[in-house]
Formats: sequence, C-alpha cells, structure tokens
Amino acid sequence: MAILNIVDGLTASILINGDPAVEYDDPDEIQVEHENNAIREYQIKHTVSKYIESQSGQKFSIQMKVGRPLGHANMAHAKLTMDVEVDGIPVWELICDRPWFKKHPEGAEWEDVVAGPKDNKGKACTTREFLFLKIQTSSDITKSSIIKRQKARMEKKGTIVVKVYNSTAGRSGGPTIVVPEKDGFLQRHEANVSEKAVKGTAKSHAAILGKAKKTARGPVFRTKKKDGEDYPVAIFRFIYRDLDALKQMHVISRDPSSSPPPSSPTGSPNGSPATSSASAAAIPPVMPTFSDKMVLEMYALWQKTNGVHPEPKSNNKRKVPKVKKENGEKRGLNEVARGPAKKLKVDKNGVIDLISDGEEEEEAAATAPEQATDVVDAEGDAEVESRHAGRDVSKVSDDGKGLFVPQRRR
Repeated sequence: MAILNIVDGLTASILINGDPAVEYDDPDEIQVEHENNAIREYQIKHTVSKYIESQSGQKFSIQMKVGRPLGHANMAHAKLTMDVEVDGIPVWELICDRPWFKKHPEGAEWEDVVAGPKDNKGKACTTREFLFLKIQTSSDITKSSIIKRQKARMEKKGTIVVKVYNSTAGRSGGPTIVVPEKDGFLQRHEANVSEKAVKGTAKSHAAILGKAKKTARGPVFRTKKKDGEDYPVAIFRFIYRDLDALKQMHVISRDPSSSPPPSSPTGSPNGSPATSSASAAAIPPVMPTFSDKMVLEMYALWQKTNGVHPEPKSNNKRKVPKVKKENGEKRGLNEVARGPAKKLKVDKNGVIDLISDGEEEEEAAATAPEQATDVVDAEGDAEVESRHAGRDVSKVSDDGKGLFVPQRRR
C-alpha cells in the first residue's frame, strides 16, 4: 500500500491475482523530467515510488482508496479524479466525489479497482485484464532501425502510474478511453526484443491484455482539472521487475538474511504486509556487528549500571622519594655524633623532616649516646633503624659548600 505522507487518507495498491503485492521502497531519488524547475520540484514532492515483484502469467490490477482525513462528506475537493497509466498507456479514470461520502456512513472508505481497460457502453461494455509477460532478449537482432524502434517501444514498459487531481464536479457522461492498437500493449509475439533495446534498464516484464469479458462501465464524467495537468494532488508510481532484476538493482539484497524489509502499510497491526508476515517469521534474526569503540562504550555503561568500578591504571613503577640536601653550619665530629635523632616521613612529594628546630634543641640534650632514626612511610608504619652514634668515623668529606657527609668505616 503506497502512501504519500503529505496527503493523508489517500492510498494506492497493486493487486496480484487479487492479493496486495509486497512493496519495496525505491532506493533511488525521485526523478521528474520537466522544463520548469518549480513544476519539477512540486511533482517530486508529491510523488511516491515503489517496486513490486512480477512473474509471467500473473494477473494484476490497481486499487485506490480514499478515507479520512481526506475523504468525508464535507471534503474540500468536489471530485478527485485518478488517471491510471500502465506501461505509459492511459487505461481508465477513476472518480471519487463528495456525494459518495454523503450517501455513506461517517468514516466510510471509498475504493475502486482498475483490472483492465474498458470498451463500449452500457451492457456492451467489456474489459480485458492486465497480465505480466516475460520479455525475451536476443543478440541476433542487429538491424539498427529495428533496435531503435524496439527501444522506443520498451521505454515505459514496466511501470504503473496513477495521478490524482483536484477536479471540478463536471457533468455526467463522456467518451471512454480508447487504448490504441498501434504502439499500445505488447502482443505475445512482440516480447522478443534486442538486448540493446533494454540494456541498462533491467526490464524483465511488460503488460499484455487478456481476453475480453463483460463488465459494468461505471461512472463517467466530463471534468476539468482545477490546478492543471502539471499540479496533481499525488502521483503513485509502481515499477515491476522479476526477482533477479530486483536483486540486480539492489532493491532486494542477494543475501536473504540482509534483504531490505518491504514498505509497511499503516493498516497492518505489526507494520508489515500480511502477505510477507509468514516469510518474515521464517527468517532468523541477524546479530548486529559492533566496532571496538561501541563495545568499550557498552562495557562502560554496564559497569556504571551494575555499580562496578573500573580498576585504576597502574604503571608498575615504584616512585623513588626525593631526598632534599640542605647546607648547614660546619660542626665537629663530636657534634655530629651527638646529634638528635631525625624523624622523617616519606610520601609522594619526597622526604619531610618531622622535627622543628626547637624540638631538635630540646631532644639533643636528652639524647642517649645511642641514637635512632625513625623512618615513617606513607601508610603510617614506622620502621626504626638503630644506628650507634659511637661508631668510628674515619673520614669527614667537605665538598667546599658547607655540606658534611660522614663516611663510616666498612
């Protein structure tokens, strides 16, 4: 079911053997040929394009529906006329008018189907149903005039277009659309064409007409398009190809597991066409692929959600404390030996002297001959290294800057 977002309440579908065809979004941008840029931009904005699969011998028809919010008893358009073209050939005009909604209950939905072109009037009216015919290509056709003629004939094959217009109420009656015999629908014997006639188009089928049978003619009116031919309310375009051609054009992926999903009609509860629900259920889900960055981000999110704190980074390098050397007054050997014990603290900033100058003087008087140096690490555990101050000192070195370093005998 093709839907144009800017015209809510208007839909178009292709029925194949009576059932809605599975539709695929057109991967290409909408192309409109017109010399006027404003008209071209307008038509691009008001066009929706879909692909459908075709098989030789299948019957097909075009179904149009109008409902709320577009269609109702007081709708703005007196009539909506719908010009239907198959393979570039006008085949019929559908009419949805305001009086129809006035005659039906509130919320009713108008719909009509074109199964083929109609001929004659009244009880003599007949129709010929649309069918898909496989196009056969040949490399034996080499005459340039034949190739040129076939190429022109095949140019619009494989397309179904419906243009919806805002039209006047008009008058009842009018001529029936007549399908031309020459340059009309293909005959079966014309389905064999040169490869060059369809080169680069991936065209696989064309429409032909079945046998004539009686049908009701339906309403016919003489109307005028209020906004002109170039400004339709909506344009629905369907492109039909066989399965191989759809894969060749990348409309359907060659890998079944990664095929693009059919377009979703709004009327389906699960957003998928009814005809494709069974096949979609049979396709197993595909695990998505993630980049390394995505994996790290998801892992970090999992840690945060579950209260897991990442371990701090460690460079496995032991920090060596920096010992600060200070210049002081020259002292004799006895003064060096009797000096007070030092209390040092080692932390990340280096070594800190924990005794002030005043404390050193008080402690020097009470210090026993055997002194101890306490070294406190960053965790508060004290490691006491006892050294006898009375050991023989063999040499005192003076570097000339007032710094004395006692050299002990080994």
